Amino acid sequence: MIRSAHAVLLALFAAVVTLPLAAQSSQFEADSTHYHVISEISQEHAQAVSDRMEAMLSLYNQQFRYPVDSLEAPLRVRVFATKSRFDSYLRRLVDETRDGYVYLHYADLAKSELVGYYTDDASLDQSIIHQSFIQFFRAFVDNPPLWLREGFAVYFEASQYDPEFGTAIYRENLAWLDTLKAMVAGDSPRPLIGLDEMLSIDLDGARSSIDSFYPQAWGMISFLLNADAPEINRIMWDSLSALQPDASLAENVDAVYREAFRWVDQGNLTDDFLAYVGERRSFRGWVSYGVDQYTAGELDEAESAFVKSLQLREDNYVPYYYLGLINYERQNYGLADFYYQAAMERGADEAITLYALGVNAYADNRFDEAADYLQMTVDEDPGYRERAEGLLIRIRG
Repeated sequence: MIRSAHAVLLALFAAVVTLPLAAQSSQFEADSTHYHVISEISQEHAQAVSDRMEAMLSLYNQQFRYPVDSLEAPLRVRVFATKSRFDSYLRRLVDETRDGYVYLHYADLAKSELVGYYTDDASLDQSIIHQSFIQFFRAFVDNPPLWLREGFAVYFEASQYDPEFGTAIYRENLAWLDTLKAMVAGDSPRPLIGLDEMLSIDLDGARSSIDSFYPQAWGMISFLLNADAPEINRIMWDSLSALQPDASLAENVDAVYREAFRWVDQGNLTDDFLAYVGERRSFRGWVSYGVDQYTAGELDEAESAFVKSLQLREDNYVPYYYLGLINYERQNYGLADFYYQAAMERGADEAITLYALGVNAYADNRFDEAADYLQMTVDEDPGYRERAEGLLIRIRG
């Protein structure tokens, strides 16, 4: 599940050099309040990237409250027209290539840049967000502890940009939750990393424990931000306050420990973390729990579970279909119809859903509508003929 862009995003301390691009392509530039974007695609694309970066920066800074207007230089973003040109550029700088965006960090902010290539593949969105967060963070803190840097980068990865309104919206990223839950339960070959080691982990340590590091770094951010206990939330704010812009990694690791973690019982904190992870549910976890509760006849608990699953994902048909079943049993036929339609729009099996719509309309005395749905069911899947005709006989009888 670890993306290759993540594995070596653990800082690219390249030498400060300026190298010409091979086979120069047309370049379009756009400037905004905090960004300078160079695109090989079009002027419109350069401006769109700039707008997106500004929106993401605003989202990040809701947590950090950094003085963004005091940046000594705009944050640079470069987008190549093709992966081959991107690869060529990276090879000249760091003698490596990547499958996604990369943040190249130098001592001089004006020379640092977020580099990527044009594609309509939405799977790169996480890479863009991950690396743009690191660019934002390191513009203010040169060497933050890795668990903070990478944990927050993953924490923001599921956020969405709305170009119509020019805003970025936070969406909780639970991609690592099931992995982390398995680690906590001892059901995974990935071992948990001890708290002391996580707080002080360096590049080599993160690379050697990469399969455990990412889920656990994300989990620590989620825990410190979302735990119900204010004293746990304060650890996060004390950690961020302790960071020094020009300090080394070791100095910032030490500062965070002294200001935020020295005062807490680390054994109790670890126990609270394990309990927090154990109680969290992913989309799949909420759906599975909801199905179990529906089967047991616990409609209120099932409904609550499916609603919570939709807060995490709105594109899956399963919660909608079960919410339709629940409202059918409650005789809320109009609402059941809405949920069945929503399920079908999101890819639910058409025959099953059409049959459910027919049964629902029949129960609501909408007989002509019920007959239409039942006939469509049989047309879609003749295996439903016997069940559908039983109701059709009653309707026509």
